[in-house]
Amino acid sequence: MGFKVMGWDASGPVLTVGYIDDGRMMASHSMRQPRLAGSHLVAWIEEAVEILGRPDAIAVGVGPGSFTGVRIAVTAAKALAYSWKVPVKGVSSLAAWARAVTPGHRVVVSSERRGPAYYLGYYYVGASGAEALMPDTAVSGHLPPRFPVSEEVLVVGPLARDPEALRLIGPKARPVHVDMSGVEVALEGWSALQWGKTDQPVALAPAYLRPPRVSVSNEVTHGGS
Repeated sequence: MGFKVMGWDASGPVLTVGYIDDGRMMASHSMRQPRLAGSHLVAWIEEAVEILGRPDAIAVGVGPGSFTGVRIAVTAAKALAYSWKVPVKGVSSLAAWARAVTPGHRVVVSSERRGPAYYLGYYYVGASGAEALMPDTAVSGHLPPRFPVSEEVLVVGPLARDPEALRLIGPKARPVHVDMSGVEVALEGWSALQWGKTDQPVALAPAYLRPPRVSVSNEVTHGGS
């Protein structure tokens, strides 16, 4: 058997759990009701362990995203890392979501939109995973100054359903409607975990981002959440 990692996330529109063995998907559960994470997450984890055995490590999406969902996911990861005596790695939920697209693309990932406020990540997805092109950020009314971009870019999340947001992201922005999978969360943590780049369970914490203090360009104020 190879190096087994279980990953999960409840930061956005999907509650998801995945299990990989040497990078190969062994199991995946997803549900578009993340507010039920408290009642389904542990049951799915226990089911995967019963069938596939305890993983060698845990990866968990630490946000940014839903306060309640991220807190539940991180708390479960900390408790099980202690109980199973396995390493744990917190990963960006936006980076894991970016991995859902075909490699070779730049990706804008948006999450938890509430009117003009939302979380945003910008990544290049290569064969080895998602590389951040800017830090994940909390947006309040305006896109970061680096937008619009001239390159082709895929847009994931609520901004993908907003034509005005797509225009402001760039002339070659293209919407893609894909959900995050726990498998992507596991893959996002897999390489770091194998190289011993882990988080101390006691220090593992949600990534709660504040809206930027100053927004200077490209207001996006309409569209759904």
